[in-house]
Amino acid sequence: MKLFDTEHYEDYGHEWFFQVLTSRKFALLDATVQWDDYGGDEIFPLLIFSVGNKSLCGFTFRWKRFEFCFQLIDTAPRNLGWYRRNEQE
Repeated sequence: MKLFDTEHYEDYGHEWFFQVLTSRKFALLDATVQWDDYGGDEIFPLLIFSVGNKSLCGFTFRWKRFEFCFQLIDTAPRNLGWYRRNEQE
């Protein structure tokens, strides 16, 4: 289990991942900030609050090229090792 884990990934934009108290099957906080090369054409921002079976609660905000999302007490966190593997190839 790691206290903090971060990663930056670049593919049609930039994504920054941040996890707190994380393991393969659990993360206390799983957050992502994303800036895309190609923005959407929506007029209003997208705002989603979620409560589900894989996380206690979540929040997503997206508008044009920017996206911010986080999950609190997530039992299926993002696998940051996958992004690291792609960088090594």
